[in-house]
Amino acid sequence: MRIGLPSADTLQVGSLKALILTVLLSVFMFQLLRIVGLRAFSMASETYTSGTHSAAFVTCPNDTVAKDLARGIVERKLAACVNIVPAIKSIYEWQGKIEEDNEVLLVSSDPALSDFL
Repeated sequence: MRIGLPSADTLQVGSLKALILTVLLSVFMFQLLRIVGLRAFSMASETYTSGTHSAAFVTCPNDTVAKDLARGIVERKLAACVNIVPAIKSIYEWQGKIEEDNEVLLVSSDPALSDFL
């Protein structure tokens, strides 16, 4: 039984294994680290990066306009699905006055729709 410092050969083999493992992990983890970095940057800088998760909320003045717009978006394959939420009430400021309107809401979670709007 030998007690003491490891030999130079043992240190070189261990260092080589550690280097190979580090390189392999770096290569395989690059894509994951890239995605995490892009999402962190997007959140920190409040910028939109195409391809990330997003949702679009669009108000329409009535059901007819909402159906026409939703149908056109799906026909052009800008979204796989557009949900129409009827009877919402919007309260907002317009030209210095508080306004109140009944509207219809379109909802889609497809990234392509966010690029379109």
